[in-house]
Amino acid sequence: MVSRQAIAEILTGKISPSGKLPISIEKKWEDNPVHDSYYENLKAEIKRVDYSEGVFVGYRGYDRSGKEPFYPFGYGLSYSTFAYSNLAVEKTGEHQVTVSFDIKNTGKMDASEIAQVYVHDVESSVRPLKELKGYDKVFLKKGETQRLSIVLNEDAFSYYDMNQHRFVVEKGVFEILVGPASNQLPLKAAIEL
Repeated sequence: MVSRQAIAEILTGKISPSGKLPISIEKKWEDNPVHDSYYENLKAEIKRVDYSEGVFVGYRGYDRSGKEPFYPFGYGLSYSTFAYSNLAVEKTGEHQVTVSFDIKNTGKMDASEIAQVYVHDVESSVRPLKELKGYDKVFLKKGETQRLSIVLNEDAFSYYDMNQHRFVVEKGVFEILVGPASNQLPLKAAIEL
């Protein structure tokens, strides 16, 4: 249970909120990627859920449809502001990449930020536009800058191939996208695996 003290400290500005949404919230129900899965299939005798969206749920579905959610995945409130810079992407294994970048608290209050790292397979047509593959939470005093490093292993670059019945990593170019939310990714770099 959330304490009254914690709520009071956030509402009065003693501490800054730092949570992020684990979902996307649509502007209207029809925009939600799962909308068509939940309506009665007129040809079926039994009501059922189709799950026709496949892997394109949440932010992945909004990326696919081009519809903008009211609140995107990773959205959060803070009494401070943050700047992302100096992205470096280094291949540290056959299918392993280390992503490093700076976050600076540019606001007037000490606060926490949750940085998100997404991967985009540039040449694949069967995968979502981008997939969350790493994140880190950091507490920064006002004006402070910290360098974060997130290691992406083979899992970050692989997908399940139905024909081969296993996870595979396609050779090619991958884009690494970094930022505070799924629709705010100011840092981008490419790497070839």
